[in-house]
Amino acid sequence: MCFKSQATQAQVYDLEKILCHEMPHFWHVCNRGVNPELGKIAGTTGEILQSNPLALAQLLIAYHMLVAAQGY
Repeated sequence: MCFKSQATQAQVYDLEKILCHEMPHFWHVCNRGVNPELGKIAGTTGEILQSNPLALAQLLIAYHMLVAAQGY
């Protein structure tokens, strides 16, 4: 069995949409148009990089924190 090591940009956006659909009141964090900093990280020489794994991790953490805060 072979696993692909990286998700395509379209797959990442699809996952983001699924997570954001689960927390519509938190759309300002999920939407890259409103929150362009989602998944951004500074590189070793100060350049700004886009990290899709970081963006998904940020959304997953936010989702679970919201669910825990709401007592679901």
